Amino acid sequence: MNKHVSLKKAVLAGVFSMGLVFLPQTSEAAYTQEDLNAEMTMAVSWMQNSAEYRELCYQAYNTALAQVQRAAAAHKAGAKPLAIVLDADETVLDNSAYQAGRIGTNEDYNTKEWTKWCNAAEALAMPGATDYLQAVDRLGVSIFYVTNRRMDTQYDGTAKNMKELGFPQVDKAHLLLKTTTSNKQPRFDEVAAKYDVVVYMGDNAGDLPIGTYGKKQAVRNALVDANKAKFGVQYIVLPNPVYGDWEPGLYNELDGNYWALTPKQKSEVRNKTMRKWLSKEAREAKAIGHKTLIQQIDDENAAIEKKYGLPAGAIHDDIRN
Repeated sequence: MNKHVSLKKAVLAGVFSMGLVFLPQTSEAAYTQEDLNAEMTMAVSWMQNSAEYRELCYQAYNTALAQVQRAAAAHKAGAKPLAIVLDADETVLDNSAYQAGRIGTNEDYNTKEWTKWCNAAEALAMPGATDYLQAVDRLGVSIFYVTNRRMDTQYDGTAKNMKELGFPQVDKAHLLLKTTTSNKQPRFDEVAAKYDVVVYMGDNAGDLPIGTYGKKQAVRNALVDANKAKFGVQYIVLPNPVYGDWEPGLYNELDGNYWALTPKQKSEVRNKTMRKWLSKEAREAKAIGHKTLIQQIDDENAAIEKKYGLPAGAIHDDIRN
């Protein structure tokens, strides 16, 4: 065997064994539902642990209660009775443990598992929720919980959970779960026909009677802007960075079905819809373009060839052969 060939093979064997040769990856690692679930970690941790989340909850309930107190003090005999309308999940019920339980698993949201959670009746009250609802009840104001939990399979667990947390007026007349549609407007209209609704509360634009159901993101935002004077007065919003109608709204500008996307595609939609700032240096580097993976490999191989006195291209030729 030629001495040079023997040397080349020996060196190549060594560099391969040391992991110094960087081969192109033939396929990208699959992006799974578990990867997508991991994107919730920061938001769920913030909801469960931060002082700021508690502050926002207290602020919302204090603002709403002040409005109810003013309305009750000014209420005249013979006028429509007063009421508040509010969502349940992430408005008074804290479901962050359910969301946290999906992190580290390959489990997507599904009705079966959500029903198990609802019927386990283990949601906590959001900070200040019980005190707020009991104060409204003492003022003689009716409370209507308008939620898209399902009436046919999730009512009993939901009612049990709410009663155990001390929420008042929990019965089928006041706990209005979903029957045929996720659009809450018909239930809003039903309450408003008989009551003077002082405040609407929720964590989703669809929890308010402003017509966002099924609308695209730009329309949803425009409807919120058109009602800006009512926020903090008649409309009170609770923080929820984990889920909501805003998420599929990121994609339906393209008239696509967000829920039919793969986990990787959903992650790409989330990233592409963000405004991103880059420094001048970063913008210039991006414009020039970084070395491709193949270029990086060639540079690494060239350095090895030079170090061991191999002809240019020897590693590439040996890999091919």
